[in-house]
Amino acid sequence: MIAVSPDYCPDCGSDLSTTEFEDRERDYCPSCERTWWRQSVPTTSVTVREADRVLLIQRSAGRDAGRWDLPAGHPEHDEPAREAAARELREETGLAVAPDDLDLVGTVLSEGPRANYRSINYRTDRAATDGEVTAGSDAADARFVPVESVRAGDVDVRNLGRLRLRDSGVLE
Repeated sequence: MIAVSPDYCPDCGSDLSTTEFEDRERDYCPSCERTWWRQSVPTTSVTVREADRVLLIQRSAGRDAGRWDLPAGHPEHDEPAREAAARELREETGLAVAPDDLDLVGTVLSEGPRANYRSINYRTDRAATDGEVTAGSDAADARFVPVESVRAGDVDVRNLGRLRLRDSGVLE
């Protein structure tokens, strides 16, 4: 299993071809006789609500620099999704939450330039968190924003962030 479509076999380095398997075209190594399944890359996010406001961070780097998003990131290889979401919230906003205080609201699949991302989305109320909001490791800013400003498009929220907000019921 791999996250991107490779040009060569990850095991032996041979050129890949394709084969139809389970009604889909899949990468296939004729040398290893192995089929490669492309998988989505997992991410987690947290929607924190405080009355009519939602916590957003402003990305500080990468292609989404300057755009707003939910606190989110990738789980470590050995980290459960709920714990990853709590860690990302703390790293990006300074707020701490117990993983058990995060309610699962669903998942969103988003196509990226190199890989597809599957975001596991949680939500919690500000009252369940501890600490003060401060921009963390990869955030230029972090603050509570009126939900109506997000709904109206007054805040430049990146596409995946907008999908996650809709999934959590914030934009409905």
